[in-house]
Amino acid sequence: MKKSDFARLVDKAFIPLESQYQFKRVASSFHSGGVEVTFQNPTTELCLNYEIGSFPWITIGDIKNPKEDRVSLDWLLVELDQRESPTPDETFFPKGMEDNQLEAELQTKIKELLKFGKEMLAGDFSLMPKIKTRADDYLAECRKIADRYKTS
Repeated sequence: MKKSDFARLVDKAFIPLESQYQFKRVASSFHSGGVEVTFQNPTTELCLNYEIGSFPWITIGDIKNPKEDRVSLDWLLVELDQRESPTPDETFFPKGMEDNQLEAELQTKIKELLKFGKEMLAGDFSLMPKIKTRADDYLAECRKIADRYKTS
């Protein structure tokens, strides 16, 4: 997919966030395997991450400390019982995605964000510590599994 086609899909998907929550694209970082696009409003930073052949994911951060105070949309959905917690297999063997699925997937992510992330989009990050703890516990469990299979 061309960079211009990708940018068009992202711009189209993010229109509701721009109009309802004043998000603006502030950076795009292309690399050999994919891209990261950053949007900000006065309180919140969103990062869209896309690796070629994988499903995109969105992280939500507090603009005051976006690198540290950040959670993924997926973990927000798990916390709100809108999605099951991922299995270790999903982490170690993620599903792939074709380029022609990207537009629909972006639209789905934005709809989920608008429906379930309203508080964070408006700057209320009170759920963030709970989500981060859940995600950190999951990561620790995955590391234990990975350590069992490391070769010396």
